[in-house]
Amino acid sequence: MISISTIQLYTESDTIKHVKSLAFNRSATTTGETEALNYIENALMEGNINAKVEHFDWIGPMRILMRMSYVFILSYLILFRLFLVIVVYFLIKNFFERTRNITLVNKEESKNIFAKISSKDQTKNRPLVIFTAHYDSISLNLPYTIQVLLFFIYRLIILFYILVIIIFSTLFILDFLNIVPLSNFIILLIIFTTVIGVFISIPILFLVFIESPSSGSIDNASGVAILIELAKIFKKNPLNNMDLLIIWTGAEEWGMKGSRKFCRNRFDSLMDNYDLDRSYYINIDMVGSYIGLLNKTGFIIRRKINHDLNDIFEATAKQLKIPLDLFNKIIKPKSDYKMFKRYARRKRKKLQISCFHSDKDSKFIHSLKDTPDKCSLENLNGCLNICSQTLRSIDLRLDKL
Repeated sequence: MISISTIQLYTESDTIKHVKSLAFNRSATTTGETEALNYIENALMEGNINAKVEHFDWIGPMRILMRMSYVFILSYLILFRLFLVIVVYFLIKNFFERTRNITLVNKEESKNIFAKISSKDQTKNRPLVIFTAHYDSISLNLPYTIQVLLFFIYRLIILFYILVIIIFSTLFILDFLNIVPLSNFIILLIIFTTVIGVFISIPILFLVFIESPSSGSIDNASGVAILIELAKIFKKNPLNNMDLLIIWTGAEEWGMKGSRKFCRNRFDSLMDNYDLDRSYYINIDMVGSYIGLLNKTGFIIRRKINHDLNDIFEATAKQLKIPLDLFNKIIKPKSDYKMFKRYARRKRKKLQISCFHSDKDSKFIHSLKDTPDKCSLENLNGCLNICSQTLRSIDLRLDKL
């Protein structure tokens, strides 16, 4: 570890200022999300840090529901042998230039913003440190536990109707080939399940997607603020042996869309330029009333989410006398680290992964209770100091190799 006499702790109040400045609705695809991205970009420019913005589109729940509706309508037209209606529809839609691009629900659009801070030593195949924090927020008029339950039910409905579509398509093909005729009972059953599914889905969407203005401070203006100041610290004094890549992801609340897009587009490039077997990934998702660090996940067999990175974080926190709560979770929190872990496993890379997450603060998030006063300046700066000093410690070890 670094000698305590050489450590310079961050003590300024800029982290909490960032949280307060971002205290507005930042839901994905809204103007608030764009304002948040502009704020991050301007804050980095003030620190003389060049950032790159990457646009991406994604498919939300409403689009999934509409696509399923298209499939069912088309299926019923085929089922009742209304082939002429289908032919006329496609002819009209594709005959005119304007109608070709008509859709009831457009794809949603969001953005990632990221900055790279190069190390002093540009040795080939050097390690990389990746930080992520999502800057979008979500706020609903329902308690968080009920939100989780409704999203779970909605996913079950989606999976069920995918199964219905597969079964229906198979039965129709068999009927079309005169192998197994479609009985009236099966037709009525499919119609009944479709109607029931629509009646269940619409209220869930209505309840879940009516937003209320919220600051999204713990989740996740806190992570955004910490990464802005972390970038400034290492811009002034870069690491010797490791590049630093800091990513603020968009649309995380809608299924980690930003991190998914980033990994899909850039993970192979990172493999080509860095030694990911000696690299580190840190996800900062929620620092509120305390500093939490995810340690183990699983029900029967609990596994650590990394090899020894958490041990270094814990040792650094003890040395700095900063409280750090390592916690275990049966079900993994849904955050960007899962996407990077998935790609690392897929590419067979030993990327070490950690996730800061104040899990007990979940009772405040996605609601009007998630306000700046729930984020302690001491905890924000504490997490920042733990991260920065851990990197200095790892970098010092590489100096000695």
